[in-house]
Amino acid sequence: MSQAPRPALRTPRLGRPARLDLDRIVAAASTMDLDTLTMQALAERLGVATSALYRWVDGREGLLDLVSSRMAERVVPAVPPTAETWQVWLLDLARSVRREFAAVPGFATRMLTGSHRVAGHLRIEEGAVAAFMLGGADREHARQYWYVFAAAVLGWTSIEEGGRFPADPPMDFEVLLDVLMRGYRA
Repeated sequence: MSQAPRPALRTPRLGRPARLDLDRIVAAASTMDLDTLTMQALAERLGVATSALYRWVDGREGLLDLVSSRMAERVVPAVPPTAETWQVWLLDLARSVRREFAAVPGFATRMLTGSHRVAGHLRIEEGAVAAFMLGGADREHARQYWYVFAAAVLGWTSIEEGGRFPADPPMDFEVLLDVLMRGYRA
């Protein structure tokens, strides 16, 4: 009994390469002022139709959540704090927050006012609370210390971005960090 010949396997045809991906969307949005960001303006910047963006994000709020979440991923130090490194970990976190948030116009102010608190920020908070607890604080105080610490770093970054610091004497972020770390008591 002869078998019918098998049809040749089809090789999937390659279509046009995708013009968009989440990384490209976040990168473009991160260069724009988040307070005035629109889906249409972002689409124009990316050279795509606005409808193409909606295939990736659920509108402006979803876009802001995505940018916020990606920012949070970048600022948390790679190695968790220990009893020996908790202070250095917090200082590294503060410097990273300042550097990354200052790079996105309006982001520090949005975070300071609580406009975009997404899941990624829980990771930052958990790391900072753990660091303060390693320094001797109980959980309740560690959370309060984190809020003070975050408000100071975000406030500084927001003021710095807006150019509202006096020119003389020149403001030094390291002085803020020194005050924050010296003021902490378990």
